[in-house]
Amino acid sequence: MHQSKQPSVSASSSPQEEALEFELTDIEEARRVLDAGSLTQFDVANVVRPEHWKRLRRRSLPTDRALTGQAIDWLLDLPAALRPQNLSLQFPRVTNALAEVWHEPQQYQAALDKLLCDGRKGRKGFPDVVRHELVALRSWTETF
Repeated sequence: MHQSKQPSVSASSSPQEEALEFELTDIEEARRVLDAGSLTQFDVANVVRPEHWKRLRRRSLPTDRALTGQAIDWLLDLPAALRPQNLSLQFPRVTNALAEVWHEPQQYQAALDKLLCDGRKGRKGFPDVVRHELVALRSWTETF
C-alpha cells in the first residue's frame, strides 16, 4: 500500500505563520504593475509600502520641524510675491535646505530641479500650491 507523506508541521509554527498572503488580480493587471516602464504613482502606491520610503530617509532632526534663522532671512530677502509660504509652512525641512544652498547657484538650481523632477517611482510629489511656488522660484532664478 502506497502512503503519501504529509509535510510535518512543528509544534512551534502556527497556520498563520505559514500562510501566504495573496491579492486577487488578473494576469493583465499583474503584468501592467510589474512592468517597470508603466508604473504610475497609483500602481506603486500599492506595491511599495510607506515603510520603504521611511527607511531611505535620513534621520529626522529638530530643525526639520521649524525654519532656521538662515531660512527666515532667505525668505525675507525674496520679493514678497515670490516667497514660498506654503512650502515654508508644510515643508520647513525643504525650505531650510534651499536656504542653505541659495548663494550657490548651481547647487540651488540642482536642488530645485531635483524637487520638481523627482524620478523615483511611487512618489506623489508636492501639493499643487507648493509645486507652483517651486516652479516660480525656478523660473525667477533662471533670469540670473
